Amino acid sequence: MPTVNEARFKNTVLAILTVRPGLGSVQLRKALIIADALHNTLFGKSITGTRYIKFKYGPIPDRDASGILDSMYYDENLIDINEEVEGSTTKNSYYALQEPNDKIFTEEEYKIIKFAAGVTEKYSATKLSDMTHDEVYNNTPLREEIPLDRVCTMTITGHFNTPDFTEEEKRHLIEVLSSNEAGKFTFI
Repeated sequence: MPTVNEARFKNTVLAILTVRPGLGSVQLRKALIIADALHNTLFGKSITGTRYIKFKYGPIPDRDASGILDSMYYDENLIDINEEVEGSTTKNSYYALQEPNDKIFTEEEYKIIKFAAGVTEKYSATKLSDMTHDEVYNNTPLREEIPLDRVCTMTITGHFNTPDFTEEEKRHLIEVLSSNEAGKFTFI
């Protein structure tokens, strides 16, 4: 069972909010699971070690990681949360009050974090929930861990028995995801 790495979790949150300030609470949590799931698919482990739990409105970081996130706001003054009007609703917008220690990330990890932040910024909380309440989410019992290795998989949709991606193909995919062209993808 993975255990959240507090320093990596905090710095991932700070990196996401530095790249995309003002993300809402749902957007931030989706960016975290997307980054961890994508890294897990490409490299066999998540960035933060966080487990994600199924709740009524979507996956959330486990109790330990949620406690760290709360502490970043309430105790450590690392992030700020502002109520902001967006259209006809009000959202809690998150902001980093400190730069992340990005030296703890590999280049690939940082690219994936930036990609995840960019993807979630494009969509409202409702749209993100619609997109992520998929087969994996629906087949996970309430309050149980969502298996990261099933959130993001490297398969070609509609084809059976496709070979696993090679290490070279994975590296190329990381390059594509970190490029300006990645903004055109809507598959996550």
